[in-house]
Amino acid sequence: MKKIVIYISAIIVIGGLILGLIWWSKNQTDQKNNTDPSLNNVKKSGKLVVGVDFSYGVMEFYDSNNKAVGIDIDLAKEIASRLGVKAEIKEFDWENLFPMIENKEVDLVLSSVTITQERSTKALFSTPYFNGGQVILTKTDNKDINTIDDLKNRKIGVQVDTVSEEQAKKITTANLVTTYASWENPEDKGKIIYDLKNGKTDAVIVDYIQAVDSVEKDAEVKIVGSPFTQEFYGAVTNLDNKTLMNAVDNVLRDIKKEGVLKNIEDKWTKS
Repeated sequence: MKKIVIYISAIIVIGGLILGLIWWSKNQTDQKNNTDPSLNNVKKSGKLVVGVDFSYGVMEFYDSNNKAVGIDIDLAKEIASRLGVKAEIKEFDWENLFPMIENKEVDLVLSSVTITQERSTKALFSTPYFNGGQVILTKTDNKDINTIDDLKNRKIGVQVDTVSEEQAKKITTANLVTTYASWENPEDKGKIIYDLKNGKTDAVIVDYIQAVDSVEKDAEVKIVGSPFTQEFYGAVTNLDNKTLMNAVDNVLRDIKKEGVLKNIEDKWTKS
């Protein structure tokens, strides 16, 4: 009888050990599955590949020496540095930025991307790092456009696939909205502003920061009123890259707290 009890006890102990090993193995697998390799991949490569659409005012542009500069560029370098890697800036047209994220051809996009609910279903956004808004640009001698209501049934120019385009289509009919692949293009004299000045469009809707830059560069255009939306820019990555974005969010939190982010903004927005 004692032998049977000992035998049964041994079976129970062994069974418990087996169940414990199964639970431990499953727990380790679950932890592994919940930890994506995106951050480790960046650290192993020694670089953070950042997609950017140039030119966009003080946010991202090429200086007189053809060097990439601006708020987003400085921010990319700061994030990379704090992750212990180098920032590698790659230029893409705006409409290609999200496909680059979806295909994981870049680690991060920092390019004045407004955080929206629709975009958040396709990509992972950081906490906001810049507050911007939409404004109206028109010719300096235009006396007819003074408010948003004045844009009804007017021809409006916007950059394609942007919040500006969304807003324009709420104000006027879609067939009166002209879209442009990029904000500035040296080959066609900065076509979006060029067309405005030459009467192809009556007004342009664009982020405030870009509008300010355009007015400073060109006395023939002006800003009408104040920003009529409140928007926030965020860094963007693939939906799978949770560990990378957690690290980016930590950096953004730190540089906000330390005043580094404000210093970057002031460097480019204050003369």
